[in-house]
Amino acid sequence: MEMEEKEETLRQKLRYDMRLRVSRTDHAFGPGVAELMEHVEATGSLSKGCKCMQMAYSKGWKILKRAEEDLGIPLVQGNRGGSNGGQTVLTPEGKEFLKRYRKFEQEVRAGADASFQKWFGTEEK
Repeated sequence: MEMEEKEETLRQKLRYDMRLRVSRTDHAFGPGVAELMEHVEATGSLSKGCKCMQMAYSKGWKILKRAEEDLGIPLVQGNRGGSNGGQTVLTPEGKEFLKRYRKFEQEVRAGADASFQKWFGTEEK
């Protein structure tokens, strides 16, 4: 059974994984924060954004606040309660930072894809 598993593993193509983070000191802004911000933007709610990611509200709040502190800009703005409940929106600075992060990520990934192809694309089986 072990030999069959090893052969199956060797038939799979190589791939790479990369997590891109932007920060001043704390590695605070990466793919998880970006995804949470996109869910907040789509739902208008930090609570709903966290649920989309199966994340506790307290954890989502902490990672956003840590990123804001590290980056020195407000990423989200919340309004509590009211008849329709609270609302959370991205600040203009948050929207711009998220847009720049996604563009940067896209460029880096394209470069990494090309480099990966150069070094591993002609892998012999």
